[in-house]
Amino acid sequence: MPEQSNWAVYRRLLGYSMPYWRVFILAVLGMATFASVDVAFIRLIQPLTDGSFIKHDTTLMRIVPYAIIGLFVLRGAGYFTYTYGMAWVSQSVVANMRGDIFRHMLRLPVSYHDRNRSSDLLVKLTYHANQVAESATGVLTAIIKDGLTAVGTLWVMFYNSWQLTLIALGVAPFVAYSVRYVSKRFKVINQRIQSSMGGVTGVADEAIVGRRIVKIYGGEAYESRRFEEVTSFIRKQSMKLTASSSGAVGMVQLIGAGAIAIIVHLAISGDMLRFATPGTFTSFMVALVAIRAPMNNLTGINERLSRGLVAARDLFQFLDTPVEPAGGTRTLARAQGEVRFEAVGFAYTEGHKRAVDRVSLDVKPGQTVAFVGRSGSGKSTLLSLLPRFYDATEGRVTLDGVDVRDYTLADLRRQIALVDQNVVLFNASVADNIAYGVRDEVSDAQVEQAARAANAWEFIEKLPLRLATQLGQNGVLLSGGQRQRIAIARALLRNAPILILDEATSALDTESERYIQQALETLVKGRTTLVIAHRLSTVQRADHIVVLVDGRVVESGKHAELLAQGGAYASLHAMQFDDA
Repeated sequence: MPEQSNWAVYRRLLGYSMPYWRVFILAVLGMATFASVDVAFIRLIQPLTDGSFIKHDTTLMRIVPYAIIGLFVLRGAGYFTYTYGMAWVSQSVVANMRGDIFRHMLRLPVSYHDRNRSSDLLVKLTYHANQVAESATGVLTAIIKDGLTAVGTLWVMFYNSWQLTLIALGVAPFVAYSVRYVSKRFKVINQRIQSSMGGVTGVADEAIVGRRIVKIYGGEAYESRRFEEVTSFIRKQSMKLTASSSGAVGMVQLIGAGAIAIIVHLAISGDMLRFATPGTFTSFMVALVAIRAPMNNLTGINERLSRGLVAARDLFQFLDTPVEPAGGTRTLARAQGEVRFEAVGFAYTEGHKRAVDRVSLDVKPGQTVAFVGRSGSGKSTLLSLLPRFYDATEGRVTLDGVDVRDYTLADLRRQIALVDQNVVLFNASVADNIAYGVRDEVSDAQVEQAARAANAWEFIEKLPLRLATQLGQNGVLLSGGQRQRIAIARALLRNAPILILDEATSALDTESERYIQQALETLVKGRTTLVIAHRLSTVQRADHIVVLVDGRVVESGKHAELLAQGGAYASLHAMQFDDA
């Protein structure tokens, strides 16, 4: 994707702040109040010095203490207003941006997730979103508050002595050059740091998910080295960033100190003392020193802005990634269940070998069709084309005689229930996992009925809170067979006209498998069932068995017919049952 300009990125970023413009304006007023009080206090130094210490003005001496108290009460109110207001806007921006990122993540096609690490997506939700919020609000805060303070202080300097002020401004070109030089370095280093953050979460995630393998194979030292390499790289880049930032500040301060030295020399050795009172000179010098703080902050803005823009550019490129196609316009209340593959071909990447190669197949409504073959033969890929996890690159897949791409995606997927070989359970209750997606539409009695039909009730009723028991992340409290029966119960409750079982009974023991097969025999009546299985004992009663080799259909028929042919299916059967 073409890289957007910094201004285009920042303008788009500010769009997240615009809904909160009222709070933002209130915060700006607080900043203006805060800056005005600081400038007013510096301006008070001249009359305070000349009137109180030189002229001994008793009226002024009585008024000034109260004025100081009033100014700092006003300053405190301004400080609270702008800090609270900008924090409110900042957190709102973070929440909205994270919401957009997460919703976009859910709408991305399966192929995107296949190509990208989940840890990189998590970094966008956490680290990058925070960096962006800093640019959207924190940088604006510094620009407005410190900018107003700098302008006001500069006015005090001009008011006291425009000649000395012009000398002080002579260092501005040197400051601008140093800022420009450092800003380029900031951008490069920030890109390195932010691109490496995914590595931190990636290594940590793999070590946590694979903790059993790590422990049993003694991989703790290896994982520690991997993590240390990533964090060490980020540490080195962060130190380079700090060195550049502090070096820039030090350079600006040195340049400013030179200006101050020149001004002091001119003030005490020339005719300046004849035109400037002690109060005027003191006020000027205080302003000259005071202006360094906002100028240093404004200099540091470049680093913060660079960090935020790098993160924002990455996030906006992610948000501009094309989402899953919405599908056609044809609606579908409930399908009859006729599925047809018409010379279907599919390759994961262009120019590579087809995972599915010219497959043609008719599945009648209510039929149970099993797909068998060695690993990598294309079984799962073929059935992934029906719910449009991928789209066929050749031919077409139809449901009830209509190309699946013509249906709306939501209506198409509502016709399908899936039990995958990689069971996914959520950190929620048993009931919420079984009724996932339809929790507000079903009762606990219906959930229990589905659990009983899936032979899951026998262990659910022994749990502390039965259906209300929390399962932990990915069902950590359950065994593999129990997790798979929860997934089968979820498919039963969906009551869809098409059922896809991808190794649905692979994690069950023999006794549980027998009960599940009985439940499935009842379930498949009136439904089109597509079964992927390695264990041929689970598909012997299927209406039709399709044998795939390298993405092609090499045999099809009933169990007895295929055995009699003595071909690929008979070979698979012999290997599993050891007929020899």
